[in-house]
Amino acid sequence: MTRLLVGVQGSGQLVGTLPDPGTFAEAARLAERAGFDSIWAGDHVSFENPILDLTVALSTFAAVTSRITIGAGIVLLPLRPPALVAKAFSSLDYLSQGRVVLGVGVGGEGLKDFEAVGVPVAERRERAEEAMVALRALFRAAPASFEGRFTTFEGVSIEPLPAQPGGPPLWVGGRSPAALRSAGRLGDGWLPIWISPEQYVAGWSEIRTHAEAAGRDPEALVAAAVAPALVDDDGGRARRQARDHLQQRYATPFSEHAVERYCVAGTPAECAARVRAYAEAGIRHLVFNPVVAPGRLLEQIERLADAVVAVPA
Repeated sequence: MTRLLVGVQGSGQLVGTLPDPGTFAEAARLAERAGFDSIWAGDHVSFENPILDLTVALSTFAAVTSRITIGAGIVLLPLRPPALVAKAFSSLDYLSQGRVVLGVGVGGEGLKDFEAVGVPVAERRERAEEAMVALRALFRAAPASFEGRFTTFEGVSIEPLPAQPGGPPLWVGGRSPAALRSAGRLGDGWLPIWISPEQYVAGWSEIRTHAEAAGRDPEALVAAAVAPALVDDDGGRARRQARDHLQQRYATPFSEHAVERYCVAGTPAECAARVRAYAEAGIRHLVFNPVVAPGRLLEQIERLADAVVAVPA
């Protein structure tokens, strides 16, 4: 029986006291030792809570590991020129010997992200989709040329090219109809967050339809997702702590019902059962986002590994 591939977020929003800087490198080492398949970092420029620069965090992960996939989850494409994204991730893929997955999306949780870089939020979808096409051109060959509404270049080289032919796979984040269309038409996979197993089945069906309409093979796409997660011997306490942490992280109310619907939170047995439900929905790579203060990150990576690493797909 095939095992579900599992990942863990090693760098994201830092809610509460900042940890020792060495925590992040140790998180990557621990995730690899514990059997996780991928280690991830999130992306914001300006947000409610501190957050490390995405490429710096991922470079740290790559430098202290040798096997585990290095995942960008997700790069907010409208915030940067495509050539800068391509340069950073081509270099990272080269140095990590082909271990990078590039999650991409439009952003929108934090409007300050767009204000900080001078990009109109209304243009985010068109900018992101154009950037995906430009990235493919830059990853495939050097020199590369591209002409679009927001980006045009001729004879541009970002060498060294990625270790993976054609570049790191692009997994599209988001749950909107436009995101599903982008995933099917332009992406190599789907990486949403805040999604139940039932919603995933419906969304994946739409993505397959978009892929077929674009003349693409839907079987080649990777079904992935991100789930906020917290393991505790007391299931009720786990869900309450997850709710409280999410309210602090996003500065918005969260109900226990929302935690039960969208998170993997509970006892080890409850978490394993929830993960099986995601696997039965068709997900093949599930990334856990620990909803704890940074000081508990390493403990949660260990507890998640014990609960979910061996769950079958």
